[in-house]
Amino acid sequence: MQHNIPVVMYHSVGIPKKDWIWDFLTIPYGLFEDHIRCLRSKGFVPIDFREYYAHVRFGAELPERCVFLHFDDGYLDNWVFAYPILRKYGFKGTIFVNPEFVDPAPDPRPNLDDVWEGRMGIEELTPHGFLSWAEMRAMEQEGVMDIQSHAMTHTWYFSGPEIVDYRHPGDPYVWMDWNEKPEEKWAYLSADPALRPSRMGSPVYAHGKSLEIRRFYPDERLSRHLEAHVASSGPAFFDQPDWKSKLHALAGEFRSGNRLHESTESEDEYRRRLHWELGESKRILESCLSKEVNLLCWPGGGYEPGSVDISKQYYLATTLSSGEHKRGVPYMDKGHVRMKRIGCPHVVRKGRVEYTNGRYLCHFLREYQGSRSNRLVRRCLKLFKMVWGVG
Repeated sequence: MQHNIPVVMYHSVGIPKKDWIWDFLTIPYGLFEDHIRCLRSKGFVPIDFREYYAHVRFGAELPERCVFLHFDDGYLDNWVFAYPILRKYGFKGTIFVNPEFVDPAPDPRPNLDDVWEGRMGIEELTPHGFLSWAEMRAMEQEGVMDIQSHAMTHTWYFSGPEIVDYRHPGDPYVWMDWNEKPEEKWAYLSADPALRPSRMGSPVYAHGKSLEIRRFYPDERLSRHLEAHVASSGPAFFDQPDWKSKLHALAGEFRSGNRLHESTESEDEYRRRLHWELGESKRILESCLSKEVNLLCWPGGGYEPGSVDISKQYYLATTLSSGEHKRGVPYMDKGHVRMKRIGCPHVVRKGRVEYTNGRYLCHFLREYQGSRSNRLVRRCLKLFKMVWGVG
């Protein structure tokens, strides 16, 4: 059995959205095409979950230069850019979808095929958003993309009463808006960030990924109290250098003068929520796509032993976080497959994520499979990228 099957993790493929807090997740579509072109030219063979599972579980043969491509989160640009490029080169991939983020659009939207065939310019495409069921079905039917589970919510929840921040203009807590109105999550990428219905001044409590913590429920009266103060102070409130200290003092006064109604999920409530997250996602995906869903990718790599145990009741395999990967957690866990993944290679230059080209990717994957000569070349290419931004 091969022990270093490269499972490469992508997210968004397309045109970076500069006002998106996670814009570093987008690899430009031209660079992605260079990745796929180089993979094919170097003899890499794409595999899917069925082939991966048969190899790890039962010892089925795989090509020496195989590669398993993952696309997390179900972004619309996976349909707009990644899917046409993969099909062009005879490649395939797997997309991990959260049902709560699925766009209700009834028909597939234009993609790169429409540009290549002269029906529109690339600037007319709408790449930012999330996949619809129609787009997923089309990619599945072509055999280019396999849709698997990313659980239901892909969110964060409060985990305790400690206040770590407050909602403010440009903050990174969009997940709090998701939790307020989960039925509108699918639209957040296509909306103007300035129009986000954020509750300015509301406390941000200690928090964690939804599948690794028991949820804390704060007293909403405190939130409303602080929001009312911010609203009465006008837009200039956050121009004050000590705005956070003022809110902290107000929060302290409220807590001292009121009996708070706070609670934390019980262990039973937490486990029921995990069953819903993992089981309902599988049920919805299988129902809407008329297929079996047997692979779970943990959203944000967030899980704990209890959630892993529950996942085994629904899936044949789950992904590993980078931390467990480095600790050498085995592929097999009592018949359940734990899948190691590697991030799409990149460097950080001048504080920005810059993805490397297809040549670098191929050397990176051969190094991952044990080649020392490719390791030397890959290190030289990284130096060029870091110093001159080339490669």
